[in-house]
Amino acid sequence: MTTTLAPRVHLVDWRALTAAERDAVLGLEISAAQLEFAGAVGKSVASCEAATPAEVAGLAVRADDRIVGWVVLKRGAAAPAWVAADAAVVSGLRIDARHQGRGLGGAALAGLAAWVARHWPRTALLALRVDDDNAAGIRAYEKAGWVETGARHVGRVGVERTMTLRL
Repeated sequence: MTTTLAPRVHLVDWRALTAAERDAVLGLEISAAQLEFAGAVGKSVASCEAATPAEVAGLAVRADDRIVGWVVLKRGAAAPAWVAADAAVVSGLRIDARHQGRGLGGAALAGLAAWVARHWPRTALLALRVDDDNAAGIRAYEKAGWVETGARHVGRVGVERTMTLRL
């Protein structure tokens, strides 16, 4: 259940993590701004544990044998109403504050397509919404091949862009 990215980055399903790795996910240092936009890791983990693996996947980002991030994918009934039936939504990619700026988020984004192709092969599109003020996130998504699609929306925190990646 591990998808290999660049030589040092892997996406690992929550259910395949050791107890120590699960603790590391729950102990990620997330900035206040990232918490505001993506929410608490613990709440995200709990939603993964309560959901079916066919519709929700919680993935730890592992780099150089340490957990450095967390991302959730949702599809089907677990995805928001704005997500197309053949798409999966990226929900709250978080990289530990101590490991940001090293390209790990970009590597994790690149690996999402491979993970989805392997585990959810009928999914044709990845989608996400990113806050319009999140310039670093938008740059990372664009660098990974994501494009802005559709109109911007007012979200929970502010104006959000919808971005997609065709698989």
